[in-house]
Amino acid sequence: MQIIILAAGKGSRMNSSLPKVMHKVDGTPMLERVIQNCNKVSNDLVLVYSKHLDPYLHMFSNRCKLVNQTEQLGTAHAVAVAKDLFNNNDNIGVIYGDNPLITADIIIGLFDHLNKTNSKIVTLAFEYEQQNQYGRIILDKADNFQKIVESKFATPEEKEVTLCNSGIMAFAPGILTKYIDSCLISDANNHGKELYLTNIIEICALAGEKVSYYKSLDHQLVVGVNTQSELDSVNSLIQNK
Repeated sequence: MQIIILAAGKGSRMNSSLPKVMHKVDGTPMLERVIQNCNKVSNDLVLVYSKHLDPYLHMFSNRCKLVNQTEQLGTAHAVAVAKDLFNNNDNIGVIYGDNPLITADIIIGLFDHLNKTNSKIVTLAFEYEQQNQYGRIILDKADNFQKIVESKFATPEEKEVTLCNSGIMAFAPGILTKYIDSCLISDANNHGKELYLTNIIEICALAGEKVSYYKSLDHQLVVGVNTQSELDSVNSLIQNK
């Protein structure tokens, strides 16, 4: 298995000069926690970073192959800049540097689901009934996984969906290489502002590939940290549990 870790975003919503993924959870930078747990699953890690992380790269360079995303154009673009390092003989996971509570067991469960269901892509999902900004997993009437709709583009009906997307995905061998370039074409909704990796679900589904989701029982373990308030919540969660 290969795991691509996306950590290029500065994290402006943290309102801090420190890169988001270097904020500490239980005394350890978020990115360090993610890398440690990914290393329990695979020794083939690719870290996509930007200049914001330059002062800290020495902490990770002995465990990760490094790829610089010089422009932050979205998650699909972040994955695409690592294309030359894709291992097309292995399953590939995509995880975020701001997922500090992700565990090796969850990652292994995601890859196991990919293999057991013979899916080409699996996304890590969770149920969340409150109003939120997470992408929604859209199923057809036969419960086939059709697409992921980003919250900002969701219709009122789609926002009622409680099955949400964590952003974490696993891909069968060769699938990322085959379809990632299709995600780099701006769609009418985002006006070219951001290229979303989530679009790969609909692209693959329409191409006849099997896509599925793997549900985490605890959404708190699989969502990212984007604000100081969310960072405080994660630290409180660890202290309490």
